[in-house]
Amino acid sequence: MDKSFFLENHLLVSSILIIIILIIFFSVKKTTTLYKILFFSLSINFISYYSILISNKFFDYTIHLPIHLCYITELGILISLILKNQRFYPILALNSLGGGISGLTNSNLVLESYWIEFSHLYLSHLNLIFFFLILFKEKFYINKKMFLKSIVLNGTIFFLTLFFNKIFGSNYWFTQNRPQGKNITLLFSDWPYYLIGLIIIGLFSYCITFILLRKNKHT
Repeated sequence: MDKSFFLENHLLVSSILIIIILIIFFSVKKTTTLYKILFFSLSINFISYYSILISNKFFDYTIHLPIHLCYITELGILISLILKNQRFYPILALNSLGGGISGLTNSNLVLESYWIEFSHLYLSHLNLIFFFLILFKEKFYINKKMFLKSIVLNGTIFFLTLFFNKIFGSNYWFTQNRPQGKNITLLFSDWPYYLIGLIIIGLFSYCITFILLRKNKHT
């Protein structure tokens, strides 16, 4: 099985992995156990990703830093679990569902991508969905104030990332160029239209996630 299989069958692979995650989720009753599984998955993902990149001298700070929104979110979840602090759970929750789905339905990888980048993409976005499912099971609630604060915080991170990209010539958050691979940006024209499209889709997913979690107040 080569890389082209995963590039051509990204949705199939993602669907199989989501089914596995759902089986685990519905088989385990205690959220404390689910959090332990999530923590293990997050730890293995980060440790394996960076150890392989660095040991093989593949690491490139313009590509592999956890600055893309999904990877910032994943890192935030891991740190929150280590510190046992839920302060940033609202923004992490709002980022997780849409981010997880987008990563499992789109790909920015190509044949030249490393194998570890393939496993990292799948596992990272599965972790995001798994985190959201756990919070939803716990009936985690988000109010309008948390929602607006999260949008402001994400906007701040976006502009800091834009500044970082300008200085170092990177393309985090795809602010400079559309991502490689098969993804939704192919439906849009070149910069800045594809970026505007991504922002609109992101805000839409934010609203959907907010509605889902806000309903927990009444259950």
